[in-house]
Amino acid sequence: MSSLIVRRRLQERRAHRSSGAAPWLVALVGLFAFGAIMAAAAAGALFGMYNSYAHDYVPIEEKLLQRAVGLTTIYDRGGPDSGVELGSLTNPDAQLLEPVPLEAISPFMVNATISTEDNSFWDNPGINFTGLARAAYENYVKNEFGGGTGGSSITQQLIKNVYICPSITNSDDPTRCVTAERTLDRKLREIVYAVELTRDYTKEEILTWYLNQISYADRYIGVEAASQGYFRKAAKDLTLGEAALLAGVPQFPTQYHPRYNCVRGDDEKCLLDALGRSTLAGEAKVRQEAVLDLMVIHGRATAEEAAAAKLEEIKVFAASNPLKAEAWIDNQVEPRLVRMCKAGLLPMPKGVEECTAWVHSAGYKVTSTLDWEATEAARLLSQTKIAEGQAAGCNCFNAAIVTIEPTTGEIIVYSPNIDPTYRSDKRVAGDIDQLSEINQPGSSFKPAVYLNWFDTQNKAPMSFFWDTSPLAVEGTEITNPRNDGKVSEGLISARAALGGSQNVGAFRAAQEGGVDNVIETAKKLGITTLEQHFDPTFGNHQAVTYGASIATGGANIRAVDMAYMDATIANMGKMIGTKSYAEYVPLKDLKNTATDIGADYDTAVRQAIEFQRGNIRIPGTREIDPVVVLEVRDKDGGLVYREPDKRESKQTIDAGSVWLLHSIMSDCTARFIIWGCGGSNNDLGLDFYSGGVKIPSGVKTGTQQGPLKASDTLETWMTGYSRHAATAVWVGNANNELVNDRSFASANATVRLWKNWMGSYHELLASRGVGGYRQRFQRPPAEERRTAQLRERGDRPDGGPGLQVLRTDRDELGADGREVRLPVRREGNRHAKRLPRHGRDASAVQGNEEVRETAGIQTRTRERARQGARHTDCADRQEHRAGGAFDCEPANREDDQHDVPGDRDGERPEPEELEA
Repeated sequence: MSSLIVRRRLQERRAHRSSGAAPWLVALVGLFAFGAIMAAAAAGALFGMYNSYAHDYVPIEEKLLQRAVGLTTIYDRGGPDSGVELGSLTNPDAQLLEPVPLEAISPFMVNATISTEDNSFWDNPGINFTGLARAAYENYVKNEFGGGTGGSSITQQLIKNVYICPSITNSDDPTRCVTAERTLDRKLREIVYAVELTRDYTKEEILTWYLNQISYADRYIGVEAASQGYFRKAAKDLTLGEAALLAGVPQFPTQYHPRYNCVRGDDEKCLLDALGRSTLAGEAKVRQEAVLDLMVIHGRATAEEAAAAKLEEIKVFAASNPLKAEAWIDNQVEPRLVRMCKAGLLPMPKGVEECTAWVHSAGYKVTSTLDWEATEAARLLSQTKIAEGQAAGCNCFNAAIVTIEPTTGEIIVYSPNIDPTYRSDKRVAGDIDQLSEINQPGSSFKPAVYLNWFDTQNKAPMSFFWDTSPLAVEGTEITNPRNDGKVSEGLISARAALGGSQNVGAFRAAQEGGVDNVIETAKKLGITTLEQHFDPTFGNHQAVTYGASIATGGANIRAVDMAYMDATIANMGKMIGTKSYAEYVPLKDLKNTATDIGADYDTAVRQAIEFQRGNIRIPGTREIDPVVVLEVRDKDGGLVYREPDKRESKQTIDAGSVWLLHSIMSDCTARFIIWGCGGSNNDLGLDFYSGGVKIPSGVKTGTQQGPLKASDTLETWMTGYSRHAATAVWVGNANNELVNDRSFASANATVRLWKNWMGSYHELLASRGVGGYRQRFQRPPAEERRTAQLRERGDRPDGGPGLQVLRTDRDELGADGREVRLPVRREGNRHAKRLPRHGRDASAVQGNEEVRETAGIQTRTRERARQGARHTDCADRQEHRAGGAFDCEPANREDDQHDVPGDRDGERPEPEELEA
């Protein structure tokens, strides 16, 4: 419909209207506002108040024409010209511009909607007086303003969705309008606009717009889309039972979702007929019958018709989602576009004031960073490996994979679920984005703990702990992951403790480094969800506190943030990406959904949504985000925005400290307690291979414990990085059903999924001509490299002994399990001597008891090192320098020769005792 025709129609209508507001309307608004504006009781003031709201009102057709350009379409990194179209942003206004006429909608649907939403619709002036009276009682008599049930008519709901909160970014969310809190001003404006709309248009037009604009879950905007999606038929052909089902959905789309409520088999999956249809059951069926009863009460259906409809077996077709990457679009790209708009990077036309509404209807063509080919390959691989895991008894039904390119900060792969279209099995729940869900990463968080320990406590990989498993702390036992945790490893180096994922060592590192320091280090690495007394789900902030158990994964984190953390580690502590443009909200201003009520509850829900979408952050968290948008063009192809080639970057943590961490994470011999090195992508060593070649990388596994017993497992993780890929893999169940990891079934499936994916991804890089994917990591500049220090006795705050240990290009354990020579000198002493594998420092002192190295400890540790390093030939292992892994090379490289007395032509000096 052209703007000229619209304006002519509006002029004709307004020619027949009086210039002022009707007296009864003025009185009505005054009555509703009486409790809050007692001083404005005078008739003249009320008249002026009404007209002040009415002055801002714009007829609905004109409102739509202000901002309706077209659907914003998202593409993968190939862009509109050569890329893959991933889908479009939801735009409820699109259906209003070209609505399905009322005569093309089943009368059953019309009657069911009116009985459910607004029984007085045909007679009221745009306001439901009964609902309004109920809302006034709840708001003023019971003093629950903002916490009542509301009293909106169909017309008011249309006003709310089009005028008050037009940004329906997640149409399945019943709280989608919380961005406009239920304030008195909003309610008054809604009432006035509803009255004005009723004077401008007929009831049939208003109802037509409503039925074309309301959400029926699963991204179905309007009754025609819902009818086609669920029943594969036109809206005019809906039966009474089908119409009653759809009419009941908008009250709570997720609870009354037609596909979630089905007859299930013993395996908890929806039973399907030959056409792939499920049978309606559960809460949606109960709601449907309640709607039918209302229709009988209101005289819009007979008792016999309702009874027959209740007996009708409602068949619902499986989802056929037109979006290839729904979670990517909704949770990453769309929020980023909105933030860019608010920052002025995507200018809005005159007359448009709301960024979300504009982004959805601007007709942009957006090139994202996603590689669809690689993402689909990751999803299919996850299906295969999860099936293999189930065959091994893992009881794991879902997996998610995210890969970020460290050097650019771009998210390349975003696979949030093994099957986004499979939503009837709650363990899969394809509509849940597991990459942005809050989970606990288990031991995969330990790198942040040790990095903080290195950085703040001046420690090194050869610094030691007493591993006394089980360790009792405040009534809780901390145990190590093998032998049921009942065997102590004794004196253990940080290298062996992190490489072997020992919980007691990590706990001690968190204690010594300080829990708050661990949280600050995690923030520097890119984690956005950690803070004392902050609940990232916005349930109850005060109930969230972190202790040293954070070291074993008791932290609330997103998988996508874990991948970004690994990207920062791969960059030696440099965060690379794009400016966030998020709003930083003080902790004191955050609300709780579990404890707050009324307007504060609404604020808590709004804050939870905005935090999940990355639009708000807590102070102290990152100001740089991963890159998700590369380019934005307008509907005519004109360039609106292009991500600069020079990315935002910041050295957030000391590169030398990160180098010490990397020297452990990248060294397979450090994992001798549990994992070892491995020789292919299908064994349980943690290194991965591409094209038969081992790729230099750093890795960490993780297990989230169950809520009742430490032996239970909720989910398993593996995270890690190479020069070209930082990847986090999550395996579990969407409904938090326990996985089976008692025989490491879930952990093994996770390891094989991560290794095979990283191998496949690097082969894809090679096939595309990406060079250097087997490159070593670059050492930090000399002035940034950390030296592992054992200070002189007088220099240490605890008065302990110390020697300065200069790092070399080898760790303290060779691939054959023997000691490796490290130059050691006392400060001021230029003569180097060999340090035995188990040196000591202040961390080897417990209370007043000095810990001495024993031959037994040395022998046991050497034997375990030998067990974890059986692959001694060059085909199965690589030498690992402190700077990272590289292909096997001759042992007599020039840079491997150290000025050590007696170390000539392979001669090894005898062990010497450290001086006290």
